[in-house]
Amino acid sequence: MKLGIINGYSASSFDYVKSIGLDFIEVCRNDDNEAADFIAKADSVKTEIKRTGLPIQSVGRWNCISNVGGRLDADKLALQQGLLDAAIKVGSPNFVCGINYDDSVSLYRNLTLAIEFFGKMIEQAKASGSGIKIAAYNCSWGNFVYEPNVWKVVLGELPELMIKYDCSHSCGRGADYLAELSDWGDRIAHMHVKGFVSAGRRGVDDPPAGIDSINWPTVFAILYSRGYDAGLSIEPHSATWRGDSELGKAGVMFTTEYIRRFILR
Repeated sequence: MKLGIINGYSASSFDYVKSIGLDFIEVCRNDDNEAADFIAKADSVKTEIKRTGLPIQSVGRWNCISNVGGRLDADKLALQQGLLDAAIKVGSPNFVCGINYDDSVSLYRNLTLAIEFFGKMIEQAKASGSGIKIAAYNCSWGNFVYEPNVWKVVLGELPELMIKYDCSHSCGRGADYLAELSDWGDRIAHMHVKGFVSAGRRGVDDPPAGIDSINWPTVFAILYSRGYDAGLSIEPHSATWRGDSELGKAGVMFTTEYIRRFILR
């Protein structure tokens, strides 16, 4: 397994991640402008990869509202496909994406459109010959392919579709994250490492992993039992633990030291 972090892709971002001894950068794009920026800068990202020896392990697009009335929005799809091309260009082994649910059409139409969308992304990935994997993220932000009942249909139809898994999202929904990991571990291509704390039935914060209530030793025991040997990406998410604050930087270092205890190969 390799340990990296969600970060930017400027020269200073590469230097920072290199300086703290992590293995890779993950790039997450949350809107159209951010996606377009990465596409435009793919060549400079390749330069930074070569300069530092630090790879991009995953490129992702969150909250893209491409399902409009049960049809794929052509412009949104084109931008996602352009971002996938950029991910291929920089040598990322993973591309993470999702698709939103549209209440104006039936569950059947939403599911068939999800299969259509992910199928298009998989075909584009296969045609590139790069070996890049397409993964659905298990977050509900602009995405409904995030839990087992839907995975059974969409991933059942698309055996090459993978999952980007984050225990904290399942915790926030009150789901059994250990059961999901056990049942779907062979379909996980990439993992986020982010903590979760609740009080009663309410989520309180997403602190650094290791200062939280997720059972990380059992998470890793399950990952090893399912043969997982890919990326673990630290996600500084909480407003309390901003990555650029002193507390945030301390949290990243704490998680780095804590999670490395479980990386045995």
